[in-house]
This record gives sequence, C-alpha cells and structure tokens, in this order.
Amino acid sequence: MRACWSPEPAVIGIVINSIAPDGRPMPRLIVIAVLTLLCSACSRTELAYRNADSLLEYYAWKTVRTSAAQRDHWQPVLQTTLRHHRQQELPLVIAYLDLAGRIIRVPEGSVGAECLVDGALLLYQRHARLAVDLAIPLLAELDAVQVEHLADYTTRRQKNAAKRYHDPDPQRREAARLERITDRIERWTGKLNESQRKHIKDALEHIPDLSASWLAYRAQQTDTLLAMLETGAEAETLRAYLNDWWVHRDGTSNETRQRWRVARHEFAQLMNDLAMTLSDKQRRTLETRLADLRKELATFLSRTSQPVKLRSVPACASSPA
Repeated sequence: MRACWSPEPAVIGIVINSIAPDGRPMPRLIVIAVLTLLCSACSRTELAYRNADSLLEYYAWKTVRTSAAQRDHWQPVLQTTLRHHRQQELPLVIAYLDLAGRIIRVPEGSVGAECLVDGALLLYQRHARLAVDLAIPLLAELDAVQVEHLADYTTRRQKNAAKRYHDPDPQRREAARLERITDRIERWTGKLNESQRKHIKDALEHIPDLSASWLAYRAQQTDTLLAMLETGAEAETLRAYLNDWWVHRDGTSNETRQRWRVARHEFAQLMNDLAMTLSDKQRRTLETRLADLRKELATFLSRTSQPVKLRSVPACASSPA
C-alpha cells in the first residue's frame, strides 16, 4: 500500500501505476502488464484492505507525527473515504479484474489494448483523487515542527528510492531493473524459463529507463509542496496542487512525456512477444492468481454496492466485460 503523499499515490491496498501499452490488439499475456500494476500478492492485499483504517492512521503518524486531536479530527474523513471506496471504487476494480480474466480465457484480440490501458488509468486516477481527499485535512493542519518532520521523512524516502532505482553503476542498475520487472511478471505467471528471461533482458535495451527523470520530478514536486506548507497555504490551494501532481502528473517535461510514450509502446511489444512463449502451466497459474485476487477483494464489497462495467471508459464502451 502506497502512502497518501507519495508521488504515485493509492489507497486501501490497490495501486495503479502504469507502464501501459498503446492501442493494438492484445494477446492474453498483455494482462500481466496491467496486473503488475497491482502492488502485492493476494494475501498482502487482503491484509491491507482489512486493516486499512489502522494502516492509514499509522502512516499519518509516521509521516508527520499527527497528534491525537488531529487523528480524531481526521477519523470522519477516513471512514467516509473507506465507505466510498467499498461502494464506488471497489466494484470498478472487480469489473476490471473480470475483464482481465476474460482476456486470458477468450481468443486474443477480442478486447483491444485501449480498454485495459484506459481502464488502468481510470482506476489510478480515481484512487489518486481519494488519496488527495485523505491528505488535505492533515496537511492543512500541520504546524512548523510537523512540516519539518515531513521534510526529513521525504528526504529519506528520496535517498532510498535513488539507491534502489538509480544505482550510479549502469550495469548494476540494469541488472536490478531486469530483476524487478521479471519478478513482477513471475508473481502472476510463476517462474519464467531462461529463454523468457533473456527475451525480457533484450527488450529492456529498447525501453527507456525513466528512473532519473522520475526521481527528479518527485524531488521537484515535493520541494514545492513543502514550501507551500511552510508558508501556510490554504486547503483548496493544496488540493489544486495535489490534484495536478498526483492525479494528472502535471509538471513533467516534453522530453519525459515522449520517453514515457516510447516506454509504453516498447513494453507493450515485450508483452505481446512474451505471450507467445507462455506454457500451459504458466497460463493456469496466471488464471488462478487472478481469480484468487478477485475473490478476496469481492469479500469486501459493500452490501449497497452494485455490479458495474467499465462503460465510463470510452475504449471499453463496447466490451461485455
């Protein structure tokens, strides 16, 4: 579960963090490109969802050292957000997982890439908006000591991220990148063979490494937020800024956006090619893990929740899933 004021926010255990394919017919394994957007395995997701209120309260305390009074004031916002998620957002996540399951079971090309990609972005943006709703009541009440604590905390996070994602040694950095992507795929398919791992390694030569620009963007946006907090920015000013950052990712350069489009296209090609190598066992593993995740999340649906389809996503309007 990512934190509320992460540059890639989400709430309640579901994270949509997209390297998404562009519009071309989608073979079954392309769903892995979307499933890797879900940050954890089923049991961890269930644990996070079941204890969402406690986890979010703890994170708020760890990040800004919220006082008891601030946490009491925040409780109604937290509970309202959690109820909203069960009633409105979780049914969309379930619909999305159903669509992913359909792509695995039916012949390739029956549902275009546009639907899964647009669906993933829709889920990401909706969860990012909830993260903004949760963060604003806390950020608007921080005192100078708490702002300083937040600054120290974000500095440590930035250093840790740089250490993990941007090793100064190019060979170590590429090796770590390969392992991260391979591991995310294997969480859904099970172990990949040497030929499949080599295919991923070769493909990464054509997929831009965006870690440096991402780290710079996160540092830039965080510094601006801290400056706003230090000068006592109003809640609505903070809300507008976080929506621009977390929901729309404004402020990135034209070069970064272009490299991101290349990465999306090349990653889609990797998934298309890798799909042709899936064994029956790997496909069954993918189907089982997807079904397990869907089942676990469905247990948290509100009694007032209604089944939904992804019709609000233009690319999914004609899909029966």
